[in-house]
Amino acid sequence: MKKWYSIVLLCVVFLFSGIASSSAEISSDELLQILKEKGIITDKDIEKATTSKKPAEKIVPEQEKDKFVVKTAREPKSINFMGRVQARYTYIENGDLDNVTYQKAFDRSEFDGFCIRRVRLRWFGNVTDQWKYHVQISADGQENADKLDPATPDYELKKDNISLMLQDAYFTYDHNPYLNVLVGQYKTRFSPSYLTRGPNLPLCERSLVIDQVGPPTRDIGITVESKKGSYSFDGREHGRLIYERPVYYALGLYNGNGKNHMRNDNENLMATAMLILRPAKYINFGVSYGYNHIAYDSTTSVLGKAKKVDVDGTNYYMFDVDDDGVVGKRMHYWNFNSALDIGPVHIQAEYIQQHGHGFKRAYGYGIQGQYDLTDNFQLTARYDELDPNVDVDNSFDSRWYTVGYNWFIHGQDIKWQLNYTVRKEMHGYHENNDILVTHFQVLF
Repeated sequence: MKKWYSIVLLCVVFLFSGIASSSAEISSDELLQILKEKGIITDKDIEKATTSKKPAEKIVPEQEKDKFVVKTAREPKSINFMGRVQARYTYIENGDLDNVTYQKAFDRSEFDGFCIRRVRLRWFGNVTDQWKYHVQISADGQENADKLDPATPDYELKKDNISLMLQDAYFTYDHNPYLNVLVGQYKTRFSPSYLTRGPNLPLCERSLVIDQVGPPTRDIGITVESKKGSYSFDGREHGRLIYERPVYYALGLYNGNGKNHMRNDNENLMATAMLILRPAKYINFGVSYGYNHIAYDSTTSVLGKAKKVDVDGTNYYMFDVDDDGVVGKRMHYWNFNSALDIGPVHIQAEYIQQHGHGFKRAYGYGIQGQYDLTDNFQLTARYDELDPNVDVDNSFDSRWYTVGYNWFIHGQDIKWQLNYTVRKEMHGYHENNDILVTHFQVLF
């Protein structure tokens, strides 16, 4: 009889809570008759209820299970904390690096030796089952120089100091797999490489073209997109499942200033559109477009390097401006990308160009690959090409060749990476600027 009472209780709680909350009383036979009339159970089910030793929930026929859904509670609020530390050693040949291309991240000659490449702390979770939040800060000096006045005392020393910086601060409304809304500061939706999380990069840094060409990698704005979740667009994120839906899209509107500029510096906005198609399980193709209208502000321009100008004996970094005080007006960005994943072989290719009013066209591309020797050891390689001004042939036109490995000691949580890059200048005298980078990563 215990099985009998379990059945009655289950039916009352999930289907007739209104009856249970009233003072009226009905018999078991009456309740079963009501369930039978509604087509939820049959005579055969009633017979099984009195004789079967199976759990009570098995009484509902299999064909009836998907006819109704009972939601007993909303997903509770949650607070999660994660972090990472990447300790790095860098050696670079000490040539004249003033007239060659280098990446922003710790690869100039004065960075020989040990450093903390990345320290990230992030908090994330759910407010409800559809509303999520994410906050991330950094504690390193990789971009500290951008926030300092070059005229300040000891600028060359202070620009490398550790500094706290807001990386992300946004919330997400998760409506369905093809309609998510993001609002706040986050990675702009322009490139699959942008959206690859730093701890999962197969090489120590993203490709040269990502570093030098394209819109701001982080900005404040709003985006409507497909739900990507924790999936990877391709096999570059070792250990993650690949996003296998046939289409991913994203439409974004941003200030266009870059991260940590809490208000727009002009009356215009930046827009991006991103589309990735996966016609087959092993391959995808993508295209992105970005448009930005940029006003003059040396801390937010993405037009390249400022020139050092002597003003009354003091050096300042300044951008060239036209007659009405604007560094470029209309900026257009294009991105074409593809990826192939077959067993242990993973290949990605990406081409980006930018052009607009007030400066010459720039382009670059990168082709990289990973080969899984074992479940925890991976060989990596990449070819980078960059031309920051197609109308000028000089030593800034670069071709880089990188080889390395990833040793996943404990997945991505404990990882050792090593890269060696041969850097060639396409035009002009070749400088001794090859670089060795290795870093050890711990996630917690």
